[in-house]
Amino acid sequence: MSALLFYAKKDIEANKKTFLFIILAISLVNANIIILNGTMDGMVNEFVDRTMESTSGHLNVYPEVNDRYIEGLGIKEQKLNKIDGVVVFSPRLAASGSLSYKDISKPIKIMALDPLKENRVTLILSKIDSGETLNSDDRTGILISYKLADELKAKAGDDVNLLFEKGTLKVYRIRGIIRTGMEVDKNTVIMNFEEASEQLGINNMASMILIKIKDKTMADYYKDKISMELEVSNIKTWKQEIEAFVSSMDTFKEITATINIIGLFAAAVLVGVILYININHKKRQIGIMKAIGLKDSQVFSVYFFEAILLGVIGILIGSIIGYFGTKYLEAHPFIDPVTGPMGARFGMYLLYDSSIVVILTVILAVMYPAIFAGRINIIKAIWGE
Repeated sequence: MSALLFYAKKDIEANKKTFLFIILAISLVNANIIILNGTMDGMVNEFVDRTMESTSGHLNVYPEVNDRYIEGLGIKEQKLNKIDGVVVFSPRLAASGSLSYKDISKPIKIMALDPLKENRVTLILSKIDSGETLNSDDRTGILISYKLADELKAKAGDDVNLLFEKGTLKVYRIRGIIRTGMEVDKNTVIMNFEEASEQLGINNMASMILIKIKDKTMADYYKDKISMELEVSNIKTWKQEIEAFVSSMDTFKEITATINIIGLFAAAVLVGVILYININHKKRQIGIMKAIGLKDSQVFSVYFFEAILLGVIGILIGSIIGYFGTKYLEAHPFIDPVTGPMGARFGMYLLYDSSIVVILTVILAVMYPAIFAGRINIIKAIWGE
């Protein structure tokens, strides 16, 4: 075994420039896989985190299919308080309306909530771009999304007219401008739950209830339990809430996988061709190796170990490049005007996964050249035929 490794090492040293191209190709492919997968995983995780922070609980209760509101809110809140494992919950009201400032008027979506309860479930009220957040007893103030503020040319501290869908009109002061990186940023107004209930003329109802549990991995269990206790059927877990996005991300992951496969194929062809050419130019040397006693399988092993050694070096260099590349993109995320910053995320599994895939690719690439080397005829090889 030591003799075979010695021959492989010597062959690499004698063809440094040639094999540098192989190492470079393997390194770049390995780094490319790490960075692309790290970026895709970062985008998915970033979206999940923002969804959980701003717009979703671990479980969300919605009205029944033919209903607009969840009725009997007070009774349902009492039942939720008695369920072991339910940490906190926050009811919300959703409505539509129109917001006017000076001569500009825009259609809006109203999100009414109880700041005290909401702050225990999500961080949406902390996503302040300018101004201040909404207090629990504030019945005259609102928060508006940054895009809505831009369209109205309004800022924190301005008074605006809010026309509710029921036809009531009232003046509110903009306490702050929010920026969440989610759908909420388009045309949303956030206000006090009780104030909205009064203006909409409804009582003891909600459009949804956000629920936070001790362990979000048990969301499916609590979904069934809460459904039975509250006598409701329209409940979604946090995984179901992001299902559409995850499906879209799966499509992008397939595109990424295709790019990786193309890169791996190109690297495999390059490795295979260079090794084949190298072997073809060393027939006489191979003949001499066989003449001094090396068997076909041992000649095969020399070039097999040679490729593995090159692969390991390339993987190590590629892992270093991939690590720093992913960390750079993690520290310098892409800025999307709608969703905000979206960066990569590094995990050790990225190195393990890419290393396994690349080394398997190298093994496949070397098989034909190594088999070719092992089958070379001694006499013809020595005569250079």
